[in-house]
Amino acid sequence: MDTLAPLHRATRSSANGIVELRDSLALWQQEQSIQQWSPGELPVSDVAEQISLAEWWIRTDAQDVTAAVRLTNTDDLIWPDRNPAAAYIHGLMVDRSPSGQRIGQAILKWAEEKIRGSGRAVARLDCVATNDNLRRYYEGLGYRERGIIEFGPDSTWHPVLRFEKDII
Repeated sequence: MDTLAPLHRATRSSANGIVELRDSLALWQQEQSIQQWSPGELPVSDVAEQISLAEWWIRTDAQDVTAAVRLTNTDDLIWPDRNPAAAYIHGLMVDRSPSGQRIGQAILKWAEEKIRGSGRAVARLDCVATNDNLRRYYEGLGYRERGIIEFGPDSTWHPVLRFEKDII
């Protein structure tokens, strides 16, 4: 990630910091009328389980998690059409204080390199379908739309727009 502090694998003790960062960003999104995340919707227990599966990568500053991203090899809920060449990017987060420094873009590029290094050729991610800013952001970085997934009337999840990028 060039001059940025490198990401390192999260440990179990990082779970609270990851959730705190996500909740602070979710609150900021609500203040900006951006529909994406809601504070409190991601339990620490879920993050701890994902950390035990070695899925979370973080950047820290002293004691705080300042950036995070989750990488997985499957995502049956949003991508039921399994592609053995694909890996999935979730939960990309950067603390708002260094806004405008393209840290999120650098982390996304790092994630793509990590995926490529694992022998996979496709990066997949998603966002809430109505999040036009994030949609344009991903398209500007070379991701192509791959359809919307709806979760039904009993779900608390908003429809999500899927994106895919060839990285080889």
